[in-house]
Amino acid sequence: MAACRNRADHMAARLTAAGFTPCVRRRKSHTFIETTVPDPVSAEAWRELLEVLETADAFGLVDGRSGRVAWAAIDRETPATANAARGHGHQL
Repeated sequence: MAACRNRADHMAARLTAAGFTPCVRRRKSHTFIETTVPDPVSAEAWRELLEVLETADAFGLVDGRSGRVAWAAIDRETPATANAARGHGHQL
């Protein structure tokens, strides 16, 4: 579970550095990170957002009444080899 917390904190820090305002919610089985995506958004911020999202176990982008929201979910039980499991990094 510490790995999940570290991943979520790292993702939130990257989003903050890119100019977003992430909200982290920890639940029993998953940790969720959400942020509103401003319109317009710079190309650099958009690239960083996509790079951060691809490190999650699941992610999406939703258009709603209050604007566009990007979300990411991290499974609290994801093993340390999560990058290999998602197709990133080296597989053993």
